[in-house]
Amino acid sequence: MKYIKPFFFLSFVFTLFSCKKDDIIPKPSPIKSAKFEITGTYSGNIFLVYNNNLSGNTTLTITSLPWSKTIDYASNVQGIGISGNAVFQSGGSIGQTASLKIYNGNNIVAQSNKISDANGVFNFDALAYVFP
Repeated sequence: MKYIKPFFFLSFVFTLFSCKKDDIIPKPSPIKSAKFEITGTYSGNIFLVYNNNLSGNTTLTITSLPWSKTIDYASNVQGIGISGNAVFQSGGSIGQTASLKIYNGNNIVAQSNKISDANGVFNFDALAYVFP
């Protein structure tokens, strides 16, 4: 009998402290991040269209290089895209270069390299990236 009480007491203590209370702490949803970048020697204006998946398409005119934009996307965003072209009325010179890139982290995941033509303009390829 003298061993039964300590046994039950220790069993109760171990049972009491082994049960862990579940903390209900909301976890933030994962964020996907991508960076758009244009580099090169092009001196004219560049018209860009990209989808930020937040408010639809965004358009802007880039007036000097280099240019970059980093956007954080919600976890439910599947893919993104960007494209652009040199503005004919504000073109650069013949043979100037421009490189449009999409980065995921530090990795280039899509790229379009162009050289301006005899009119000093070019068209980037449409770039798309699907998040893993």
